[in-house]
Amino acid sequence: MNSDACDEVTELPCAIGFLERSTGRLVEARRILEPLHDDRYGVYGPDDEDTMEITDVLARIRLTLDDTHREAPET
Repeated sequence: MNSDACDEVTELPCAIGFLERSTGRLVEARRILEPLHDDRYGVYGPDDEDTMEITDVLARIRLTLDDTHREAPET
């Protein structure tokens, strides 16, 4: 696959995923970004700048969702 074409194909989903995250729609952002990350990882590898950015954003989303869904400790 031509890397320029791949960049164009992944640009919109990436922007949508980042927009969802910025508006607090973390589950939707994760749903969009996870398959995009898998695709970019497979094509460009883990050292690609955009792949690393998506990896970082997904890690932050997961941490936030994990913190949100933890049960409050019993007192």
